[in-house]
Amino acid sequence: MLDKKRSQSRNHLNFFELVRGNIMHVLTSALGPLQNAGGSTTDLVFNALYSAVISVQLPPGTKVSEAECAKQFDVSRQPVRDAFFRLSNLGFLSIRPQRPTLITQISLRAIHDAVFTRTALEVECLRLAMSDNPAHLARDMQANVAAQELALKADSTTFHAIDEAFHELICMASGHDHIWPLIREQKGHLDRLRFLSLSQDRRQDVIEEHRKILMAVMNNETAKAEKILRLHIAAIKDVLPAIIVRFPDYFEVV
Repeated sequence: MLDKKRSQSRNHLNFFELVRGNIMHVLTSALGPLQNAGGSTTDLVFNALYSAVISVQLPPGTKVSEAECAKQFDVSRQPVRDAFFRLSNLGFLSIRPQRPTLITQISLRAIHDAVFTRTALEVECLRLAMSDNPAHLARDMQANVAAQELALKADSTTFHAIDEAFHELICMASGHDHIWPLIREQKGHLDRLRFLSLSQDRRQDVIEEHRKILMAVMNNETAKAEKILRLHIAAIKDVLPAIIVRFPDYFEVV
């Protein structure tokens, strides 16, 4: 009987070590060292985890641990705990007592809500920007589209960042700098879908759609630019069914 208990204890420890090892492997491959770009330690940890979740380097269903994250980032557990709380509030972490902390699945409802929010706010920003200084907006857009073309075969994170900058500059040009942070906070689940969809063909489509918006701005065709922007933002919904088929476990069952 004693030997049996010892054997069960060893098996339990082996299983625990296996789980711990898998978590550490995922964290090590997904999370690099903290990039000290200013801000508190909590902000640095949050930004690193947020980026890993958005880029699906930490895929839905991944187990994460305060202790292992603290070890990976070489920080105490408190800033990791605080970052976990912020991620949970954004709907990216499922934290439950006596259960593993998991990266949540992608919410279809949140995707549709984000598309609605982006359309309402960005289209209005575009209208205001074109009524104020369309030539300045066109110049900035032109530089951004050129950067996108150079990044066509770059990694997804680089291309996504330049894509984001295109939309941010629309908000900035409207004179309402606070709009883009509001949009960014609402579209985390949408961004995970966007990362999953960034094939070479989709990247080329994104550049072409941006170029059409640019041409409408250059020609001072406000109504046309607004229409193209609406279609561009909504286009992600067209690729959603195919992405769900490819990654069925990544999405919430509705």
